[in-house]
Amino acid sequence: MTAPTIDTFKSLDLELQREFYSCFKEAMEELERCFSVLDQQYDQEVINEMFRAVHSVKGNSQMVFLDGIADVCHRLEDLVDQIRKGTCLYTPPQGEFMTFVFARLEQLIAEVMSTGSTSDIHVEVLLKAVTHVCDAPMSMRDRVIQTTLESLSGILTGSSGSSTQVLERLAQQVTPVEVESIPAPKDRFDALVFMALVAKQVRGQSIQQPGDQDKLLGLCFKLNELMAKPVADDQLRAAFYFQALGARFVSSPVFDIPLRCEPWEKAKALEQLTFASGFLRLSDQWCEAADIVEQSHERYDGLGPLGLTAEQINKGSMIIALIRYYQQCFHKAKKDQKTKIAVSKALGRINSEKGYRFSPEVVTLFNQMVHGDLLGGSW
Repeated sequence: MTAPTIDTFKSLDLELQREFYSCFKEAMEELERCFSVLDQQYDQEVINEMFRAVHSVKGNSQMVFLDGIADVCHRLEDLVDQIRKGTCLYTPPQGEFMTFVFARLEQLIAEVMSTGSTSDIHVEVLLKAVTHVCDAPMSMRDRVIQTTLESLSGILTGSSGSSTQVLERLAQQVTPVEVESIPAPKDRFDALVFMALVAKQVRGQSIQQPGDQDKLLGLCFKLNELMAKPVADDQLRAAFYFQALGARFVSSPVFDIPLRCEPWEKAKALEQLTFASGFLRLSDQWCEAADIVEQSHERYDGLGPLGLTAEQINKGSMIIALIRYYQQCFHKAKKDQKTKIAVSKALGRINSEKGYRFSPEVVTLFNQMVHGDLLGGSW
């Protein structure tokens, strides 16, 4: 925002400035409400409300001559419009990203109102970040959001120096390239590449896509390594890609089986697992991956759908089940808490299931892994 633009804003009646700020805060609250609803279920009208809130802020910013803020909101509007038109699906990371951007915009508005100035670089950083996300391929968007938020680390401190560093990080950020098609018949067929493509398509049909899938797979590999690699990486990867596939072929899919559940829920869960593992059993190469999928709802105490207990359960099944449960707990806590608090709450839930739902050995190793990441600043 150049000096003449800010001077024009400052020349406005103080009551009008305060009214603009009040409307901005109301729009932020409306967006947070929309994100909260959409994190739970798809609702087209809520998406329309989300669009109207962003559009309103853009229009109000133009009206009071804060053109830099209007430019950022215009790109956010493009992002929301893609969701509104169905070009891409809403995912919780998108809500987290927009919440972050609006929090920073609020800081800039407050700074202009209190000091009468702000640096153009602050707006440039936000515009660059939103453009990164808005222009990312749809299937890669959540990954781009994660790397962009990592690049934005420190921006809420408000100093020009930190914004300069962030701008440099954003300039170095490379948008991952999306693989759009199945390899042609003339190419060597890579089963794992095909499985990854199938998993991408399955996730693309989902209303929610909590967490970054590559990071979750990385957690599976890391936990497998801490356990002295009881499962081959290729088998673990294949099971990870296909474990959610069965839900696409079963009405009323079951995403988790509580300890006390209705018989139909258990039957549906087993049906899902049979479908998913059946695809893997089409080739003898992936039999262990099929076993991992079939046992992915088993419990250490033997109260799972197949009744397997302790060492009878495939170690790969234990790994994927624990990582998936951690993902669910972390994402739920992250809505209201800071990242490290959300990690702590998710670990607390997992530790409460030690010896019941999960192997004590696996839980202990997972705690060590997560605590190590926290100390290293990975979260």
